Amino acid sequence: MTNYDHYIELLKLKDEKAFEFIYHETKALVYSLILGIVKDRMVCEDLMQDTYLTMIEKIHQYKPGTNFKSWLLVIARNKAIDYYRRSLRETNIDPEFEDIILPTTDPVGEKNLLIEEILNNLSQIERTIFLLYIMDDLKHREIAQILDMPLGTVLWHYNKACKKIKKLQGGENLEKKNKI
Repeated sequence: MTNYDHYIELLKLKDEKAFEFIYHETKALVYSLILGIVKDRMVCEDLMQDTYLTMIEKIHQYKPGTNFKSWLLVIARNKAIDYYRRSLRETNIDPEFEDIILPTTDPVGEKNLLIEEILNNLSQIERTIFLLYIMDDLKHREIAQILDMPLGTVLWHYNKACKKIKKLQGGENLEKKNKI
């Protein structure tokens, strides 16, 4: 596990190379977390940008010696949840005019379509936990800390997601060994 304290001190001094290092080390994790909540790649990219801007603005609030990734992911999670809540209050578009106003693009390739279909069958929390575990290789304890949930609840949601995916895949084994 990387110790970010040195890079954070440099970041406080506006060192661009320190930011680049932190960004490249954490971007996949931040992306997966946000995408799991908002389910829109373009919005996800905007929220990632907001997350890193907030990180820079609040870097003086980070306490050295604590888990930097968790601190950053809390910022990302809050940005995504705020966006999600705002989007619930937005006016819905009449389905007759939706294609005219918001043209859709189909995902390229059968594999992307299958993955998207599978992930869309998961609840928001199942999707987030599944992506953090499988794509970002986080341990269930880390996910519980990031999402501020009990470990048992994270495990329950993960197992529920695996069962749904297995059912959709016709019983293929997608489970990895448990990393608690």
